[in-house]
Amino acid sequence: MNSTILKKSCHLPTVTEEFAKRSKRYAINPAGKKWDHYNITYRIVQFPSTLNKNETRKAIAAAFKIWSDISPLTFKEVPPENESDIKLGFYTFNHTDCWFSLLHPCFDGLNGELAHAFLPPLGEIHFDNHEFWILGESRFSWKQGVWLNDLVQIAGHEIGHALGLWHSRDVKALMHPNATYMRTRQVSQDDIWGIQRLYDSQWATPATISHMPNITIKYVPKGRIVTFRCGKNISRSRINVRWYKNGELLSQSVPGYITLRNKDLSIIANELNEGEYTCKICRRNTTVRSHSWLIKLQQDNVDY
Repeated sequence: MNSTILKKSCHLPTVTEEFAKRSKRYAINPAGKKWDHYNITYRIVQFPSTLNKNETRKAIAAAFKIWSDISPLTFKEVPPENESDIKLGFYTFNHTDCWFSLLHPCFDGLNGELAHAFLPPLGEIHFDNHEFWILGESRFSWKQGVWLNDLVQIAGHEIGHALGLWHSRDVKALMHPNATYMRTRQVSQDDIWGIQRLYDSQWATPATISHMPNITIKYVPKGRIVTFRCGKNISRSRINVRWYKNGELLSQSVPGYITLRNKDLSIIANELNEGEYTCKICRRNTTVRSHSWLIKLQQDNVDY
């Protein structure tokens, strides 16, 4: 696949922080544009010619889930006639924005540019309807003589732009400009750093990031009590259990929200209690084991 497919979407600056020079390669738009709320709505106003509506909606939902899994953000699809934060559509050559935008020229037909997106608060993502879109990994079809493009992967990249991220210099990142060519479908640690730095600094602390490889993601209905158990298989002698929320030590129960009881922690699922809960098992002053749970409110399914 042409390695320049996604390069037309934007031109990017580099991150200048000292730590970023060593480890982080993501880039946030220089104006710092982002959504001012975490519950983002989206709608699909025009569907592709090569993929039915049901599979298109599945692919777009999966692409949004890539970002909700690693950030404080939630995404909900609304009917096409409703207002929404982000609007997605599949268009041909001369569509809505290309008459006046130097950064988003008119689509160029089969191959070439696949899609482009606009920063918040405009919130639009456009896909080239000349392309062959599929729900599945990108591949070349010898029978049809065309590339079949993974809608989840392309939409995931463009959603990153619509949330406020620019391209990353990390070749493993979903936000790398050649992510399509590399067939990158999963986020990298660099993508995680970028979205968490943009939307919630607590999520981007080194302590929180270090827990990401050992984290369980739970989607919980609002109002349900969730109990975490820590250290049940470890000898009780000389161990200490410490609980953290988003990297901050929890020292006592909060009536109606958080209950600390020996090695267990219970919460009531609501907007205030969403976040990352970490259990550290310590012997003397050494952490011998830790685990994190990312709690997010379960969204009601929308069926049109």
